[in-house]
Amino acid sequence: MRANRANALKSTGPRSKDGKVTVSRNAVRHGLLSSRLFLDDENPSEFDTLQCDLQRSLNPVGAMELALVERIAVNMWRQRRLVTAETAAIHLGREPNHIASGVSQELELGYDNGFTEADLEPFDRDSIRWCKAVIDEINRLDEIDPKTFEKNAPHIFGQLKSDAEDYCDDPASYLEDFDGGVTSYVAELLTYCSKQLDEAEKRPHILALAEQVKLKRLVLPAETLALFARYQTTLDNQIYKALKALREAQAWRFKTLDGTEAMAPEDEAA
Repeated sequence: MRANRANALKSTGPRSKDGKVTVSRNAVRHGLLSSRLFLDDENPSEFDTLQCDLQRSLNPVGAMELALVERIAVNMWRQRRLVTAETAAIHLGREPNHIASGVSQELELGYDNGFTEADLEPFDRDSIRWCKAVIDEINRLDEIDPKTFEKNAPHIFGQLKSDAEDYCDDPASYLEDFDGGVTSYVAELLTYCSKQLDEAEKRPHILALAEQVKLKRLVLPAETLALFARYQTTLDNQIYKALKALREAQAWRFKTLDGTEAMAPEDEAA
């Protein structure tokens, strides 16, 4: 009986702090569930820390209880992944190209007329000033004569010179080859500048709408959110079942030890 009681006391596991840490390290090193748990960008030492913390707080003894604690740690690790995945999904949905697409959808624009990332930038003030100067020069022209552009319309002449250089040509030759000649060139320049000013006037509204779309995408789409919620529920259930099984195993172990000690005096009296 004395030997039985002594053996039962020994089966309660390590009592010292160092002993418990040693057991914890062994469990982590020889984990069955966690042997293939980690992705390339995950740090196994962080899982080790989680598992050691759980072992210190839950006090498992023996292979069965250690395995249950490891199951809890694995599911908690997956829960951390779920939070990371949710954050990543929100980040992706808030990328500039997705926001531009969302603004287009809000305004019911087709694919060909949709916004791009560049449309979500504040309009360049220098461009606005340049367009206004070009339109003002066009309105002040008495006649459309390329010879007078350099003196009377420096902004028009500068653009004409730049366009000609792109084709390795001089302004006069460039205009000769231009469809419709100088009149058509000036008309297209006027149309371009007018369109730019119209976009500049609308840009603050577009930027405000883009911010609203960005705020809206702080919440995941219903389908994705439902998928994440189901997975979260599954993990919660796994943790609850493992914790319940652990507590039942510990209760059984303590009950067995108490029963051994309670029978000992009767056996000795007999």
